[in-house]
Amino acid sequence: MPDLARFHRRIEEKQNNAGAAPVLIVAIGDSVTQGCMDSETIDSEGVYHSCLKRLLQEEYPRVTFSVINAGVSGDSAPGGLARLERDVLRHAPDLAIVAFGLNDACGGRMKGLDAFKNKLREIAARIRQETEADILFLTPNMMITRRNDAVAECHKHLVDSFLEIQGTGIVEAYAQGIRDVAAELQAPVADVYTEWSTRAANGEDMTAKLSNGLNHPTADMQFATAKLIMKEIKGK
Repeated sequence: MPDLARFHRRIEEKQNNAGAAPVLIVAIGDSVTQGCMDSETIDSEGVYHSCLKRLLQEEYPRVTFSVINAGVSGDSAPGGLARLERDVLRHAPDLAIVAFGLNDACGGRMKGLDAFKNKLREIAARIRQETEADILFLTPNMMITRRNDAVAECHKHLVDSFLEIQGTGIVEAYAQGIRDVAAELQAPVADVYTEWSTRAANGEDMTAKLSNGLNHPTADMQFATAKLIMKEIKGK
């Protein structure tokens, strides 16, 4: 069963010693991790890892948590690997959250999925070799499933391709790819995609949960992601 032993040891250390270093989390990913909402807004407080920090502080009130936002809009797993030293490794985090898939899925199921999984493996290998950090993977949220008025004019050219990527199961395939890599590496995964698809199956309009009408989750769904991560941290 995957665990987060290093992360929990650091929490205990900080609880017992106020002079110990803060417990450090780095979240590396794409625009969702950066906190992008509509076409012109970044919500630094509402993004999932900021919400996670607040949940952790409520759960462990004697512990100081620091979070580094290493999300880059438009990025994919190869880009994350290229900037891993700058954005993750040099910080020596206690927990690295790895959250790619949405932009990678644009490469297609057959052409890109195996390469995507290999890049995730490389990211995880370097984190484990060059830091003591635990790793937690995120699966992506769902993309647009219907046309809607929330899409900005500058992004309307993306609607047809994003509808196809979501509707033909490509995003779901990338989510499964993340699950496969996480299981192979015995790393926990907060399964955002399953949360979204379960809600959709229960009748929720998940396109209404996209702040930009395409692929950026609303603030309440960012918080839902934080709760999924918190569930993995607490082992429940």
